[in-house]
Amino acid sequence: MLPALSSQNIAARKEQLQQEAQEYKNKIDTQVITLKTEATKVGTATLVIGGVLFGTYLLFKWLSPADKKTKVKEIVYDENTNLPVAVKEPKEESWIISSIKGYIMSFLIAIAKDKILEAISLMKESINADADDNNNLTPTTE
Repeated sequence: MLPALSSQNIAARKEQLQQEAQEYKNKIDTQVITLKTEATKVGTATLVIGGVLFGTYLLFKWLSPADKKTKVKEIVYDENTNLPVAVKEPKEESWIISSIKGYIMSFLIAIAKDKILEAISLMKESINADADDNNNLTPTTE
């Protein structure tokens, strides 16, 4: 048989359980809000990194197109088929242009590296915060 409890004990225990439930609800709400803000930060950092990398790719593609690397030296006719054949020689790039391209690429890669390191540190902080919050959720027995 169950022990008989007075209505005051039942009301006090009910109030205690409701308070504990409210505390857990508040902790969960703060964790959800924290996760949302961290996800927003990581998402923004990821978009910036992706944009920088894509911009670097486009800039590199624009500065060094593959079809302009060679120029036609002369047109020679093939002996067997009597069709014209273009003889191409590689186009030499100015040292100034190549150094400017190198500086631009190193600058953009440095920006991308900084953004990647920032995103990694944000992820580490969110993992540490999640671990701390999970430790705070352990129920206390009284």
